Amino acid sequence: MHEFRIEKDRCTVHLSLVSGETITGAMFLQHTDEGNPRRESARDVLNSTERFFPVETPDGETLLVAKDRVVEVLADSPDDDDELRRASARSALLDVVLSGGVVRSGTVLLEMPAGQPRLLDYLNRLSDRFLVLYETDGTRLLNRALIERVLPRD
Repeated sequence: MHEFRIEKDRCTVHLSLVSGETITGAMFLQHTDEGNPRRESARDVLNSTERFFPVETPDGETLLVAKDRVVEVLADSPDDDDELRRASARSALLDVVLSGGVVRSGTVLLEMPAGQPRLLDYLNRLSDRFLVLYETDGTRLLNRALIERVLPRD
């Protein structure tokens, strides 16, 4: 290993960009330490303050992708905290209409103080760049800046 290289885990991701382009590749996640039971997830990388993140394509190229230009992300490895989150937070079923008219349906976890469990409050107070939407076939991360409207279903 090169002395300046930091070991990372890889997570396969499928990105949809504002341009309409899709990219499949590997996102780099902090390597799991034996002393730290929680590993970094795609959610953590996308919601960090950095504006760009690297994705390695199947042909070995590394792209530096602007988070602001990513509409949505499907990640093959689930967030390790998902089960704990699902057990401790109220969920809301909804349809999300993204810029360009794409509709995604699923649930969000209303991780808020007990006195403010409304979907509207959650959406207005969420500081993460990407909203986590749990679908029947997996988890999708949606760029909040590119959400046009939300239709509550429950």
